[in-house]
Amino acid sequence: MVTLYPEKLLNIITIDSLEDKLVDSFKKYGVSGYTIVRARGAGSSGLQADMSGFDANILVKVILPEDRVQNLLDSLERKIRKGYHLTVFVHDVQVMRPEKFNTPWHE
Repeated sequence: MVTLYPEKLLNIITIDSLEDKLVDSFKKYGVSGYTIVRARGAGSSGLQADMSGFDANILVKVILPEDRVQNLLDSLERKIRKGYHLTVFVHDVQVMRPEKFNTPWHE
């Protein structure tokens, strides 16, 4: 039987022009990696379907240990208070290789 380990998955929806600011936060708070995909849809901000690539929405996924979540969430909350449009939600997930999410990545 496969052993699974608990981690946290942060999902962040925002405009792609904020990508560099998010990546800087990830580096600062020891994130091991991230995945970014284009996103479109509709919600409280209206329809978000810009296909030109300029300020299109992105969905950013980050898996990290629970003990690193709060500092990153605090950083994201500061960005929201400054007026950046971020939708952030957190899930409990289980992974097969926890060591993959415990070591910050190097460029």
